[in-house]
Amino acid sequence: MLNNVPLYNSVMLPEMEQAAVEVLRSGRIAGGEWVEKFESELEKIAGLPHVVSTIDMTTALYLALYLAGVKDGDEVLTTAFACLSTNSAIAQSKAVPVWVDVSPRSVTMDVADLESKITPKTRAVILYHVAGYPGPAREIAEICKKHNLVLIEDCDNALSAMHASLPVGAYGDFAIYSFYPNRQINTTEGGALACRSIDMANRARKLRRFGIDFGTFRSAIGEINSSSDVPEIGWSMTLNNMCAAMGYAQMTSLQSRQAATQANAKALLGLTRDIDGLTPVPVLEGDQSAYWVLLFFVENRDEVICRLKQSGVMVSSIHQRNDIYSGFDAAPQYLPNTDFLQHHIIGVPCGWWLDEDDLLTVTASLKGALRGPADTMTDCAK
Repeated sequence: MLNNVPLYNSVMLPEMEQAAVEVLRSGRIAGGEWVEKFESELEKIAGLPHVVSTIDMTTALYLALYLAGVKDGDEVLTTAFACLSTNSAIAQSKAVPVWVDVSPRSVTMDVADLESKITPKTRAVILYHVAGYPGPAREIAEICKKHNLVLIEDCDNALSAMHASLPVGAYGDFAIYSFYPNRQINTTEGGALACRSIDMANRARKLRRFGIDFGTFRSAIGEINSSSDVPEIGWSMTLNNMCAAMGYAQMTSLQSRQAATQANAKALLGLTRDIDGLTPVPVLEGDQSAYWVLLFFVENRDEVICRLKQSGVMVSSIHQRNDIYSGFDAAPQYLPNTDFLQHHIIGVPCGWWLDEDDLLTVTASLKGALRGPADTMTDCAK
C-alpha cells in the first residue's frame, strides 16, 4: 500500500524545536511564562474571551461540565457521531448522554431534535463542530437560554472556523479546543477551555491545579502557606511550560497555514465537482469551515475508502458513533440521519501540507475509486 498523500499532518517548525530546547535548558518545564503567553495568544482568536489551557481537550470538557454544575444523573444533550474524547467526559461526570440526531445529509446537530429531547433533567448541551464544520451554535444558544441550559461548543478541530460572522465557540458559555498533534496547533498534547465569564475562568485556573490559589499558596519565604485555604479540591490538568512554548511558536504562521488549507479545500471542491457519486457535505450558509478534513458523502463507503487507500490517498470515516458503546449506559435513540452519516461519510485530505500535484492525485484517485467495479477491490480488511 502506498502512503503518499497523508490525511493529517503535524506542524513541525524550527521555532518549535528552539522553544522546546530553551525550556528544557531553563529547567522550568512544568510551569513558567509560556503558559500565560500561549493563553494570551489564544484569546485573540478564540470565540470567548478568557482562555485556560489544560493537559488535553477531554480534561477541558470535563472542567466545563463541572463548572456547568453537571452532576450524577443529569442529562447532557450531545451527538453520537463524535470522538470519544468528547463524550467520554460525560461518562466521567457520571452524567447521562442523550443522543441528538444530525440534520439530514449534514454533520450538524438537528435543532428540532435537540429541543424535543430537553427534559427537567437536562443540564447542558455539547455542540461538536465536526471536522471543523460549524454547527448551528447561534440558534442552539437561543434554545439553551430559553431553557436555562449551559452550552459547551466543542471546537477541538475547528480553530479558525467562523459561524454567523464570529469565531466558533463565541455563542457558548464554554468552548473547548484541542492541540493534539494533528490539529491546527500542535503542542504534542494539550487543550484549552475558553470561558465567557472571568469568574468561571479564575475558578478553572484553580481547579486545573488541585484547587490551589497560587496568589496566596506560598509564604514570603517560598513555603506552603498554611493560611491559604483550598475550599474546592481540583485535579492535575495543567498544560506544561514546554508544550505551551511550542504552541506559542506556531501562532505567527497559523493564519498562513489555514489560508493554504482553505485554498486547497476550494480547489478540491472545484476539481471534484463533476465526479458522479461524490457529494460534498454542506457548510451552513455564510459560515466558514476550518476543513480539518474535506467531507463527502458516497455510496459503498467502505469500498471507496479501501480503493483510495490502495491508491495511496489516506482517507477516513472520521468517527464511530458513540451510542454503540455500552459504557455510556444511555437509552438508545432513533437517529436516522446519524445512520446515514455513519455509512456514507468520508474525510479527504485538504490540509496546508498538500501541493498542486497532491490535489490532482486526490482527484484522480476519487474518480477511480468511485467508478471502479466491485470485483476489482482487494480485501484490505485482512
